[in-house]
Amino acid sequence: MGDAGAVQHVLDRLEDGGHGPGTVSDAIQLSWRRSADAGLPPDHVAVPFDPDVDNESRLRWAAAPALSTVSADLSDVPVALLLSDGSGHLVERWAGSIRTSDQMDGIGAAPGYLCREELVGTNSIGLSLLTAAPTVVLGHEHYADNLTGVSCASSAVIHPATGKLLGVINATCPADAYHPFLPALVGRVVAETRQRLLDDGPVPSPALRAAFVTARRRAKGPLAAVSANTMFFNTAAGPILTAPGDRALLWEWAERAIHQHDGRLQAVVTFSSGPRTTYCEPVYEGMVLAGALVRLGPATASTASGSLQTDFGWSKLTDSERSIAAQVARGLTNRETAALLFISPHTVDYHLRQIFRTLGVQSRVELARIVERNR
Repeated sequence: MGDAGAVQHVLDRLEDGGHGPGTVSDAIQLSWRRSADAGLPPDHVAVPFDPDVDNESRLRWAAAPALSTVSADLSDVPVALLLSDGSGHLVERWAGSIRTSDQMDGIGAAPGYLCREELVGTNSIGLSLLTAAPTVVLGHEHYADNLTGVSCASSAVIHPATGKLLGVINATCPADAYHPFLPALVGRVVAETRQRLLDDGPVPSPALRAAFVTARRRAKGPLAAVSANTMFFNTAAGPILTAPGDRALLWEWAERAIHQHDGRLQAVVTFSSGPRTTYCEPVYEGMVLAGALVRLGPATASTASGSLQTDFGWSKLTDSERSIAAQVARGLTNRETAALLFISPHTVDYHLRQIFRTLGVQSRVELARIVERNR
């Protein structure tokens, strides 16, 4: 069955079930085409299995309490809650009954199975991994015939400090039992998981905290203190440092600048809220770099010009380069990006060097900011 034949098979099945193509979103239809391009036969997709599951990850630790609580509340409802890591590998499942567990086993919705789109076709876990956004796939919207018996809702878990996509929370139920409350339920679990990750953050260096407290007393503008794993800031800096990834971006720049120069440093840094002239000075605990004090200046004409220049560079990227940039910006490694796009890691390496050169960036975090601004 060729690519066109595979998509036609799905369309015919849709029509036979009383659903016209107009009832399915463009995002779902694009997913069907990607699934067909991956060579997946829609009449039956075998879900791959890898028994090497990471049950000790921070994601599993953070998500398990909320998943267990919600699952207990749904003990009389035929819904299974699933947790996948950032590669679509199912880590654990919570189901309220043996009957629900048996149905999930029959479709490969159990620990060890892999749910990336290029492996099993259209599904909400795969779509959330691609988009880092909440997704719903109803029974008839699945690419594979053997998955049409269930509907599912998923949402990505983004680390609140680093902005990295850690995995996906999913709720799956029989197609005829789907209810619009499922996405909200998944959203609740994701919110509690992120809060648990945030509450368990590392204790900042005493020297960094002391330096921040002293500087804050005389600061007249936005001020932050940042390290590899913590960040705190005054009220004026709050509206500027609005995204989880801003901490990683700020520390990556400050650490590189401190190691390359001495004394107080200045550069234009593009945050999620826009580019600003930024100043930093190192804070040491003994002989060890504990972090940096950062002062944020106003956006100036020169920084706006720099932002426009970067955006112009984005327009010069090819479609392939933009696709690679989008995956790298999600936190995927070069090897993971290669597997997702069906190209070699060497090709990703080559294109990534070209992308960095065209955009004038030096890190993946800076690249992520540009991708976000040009969505």
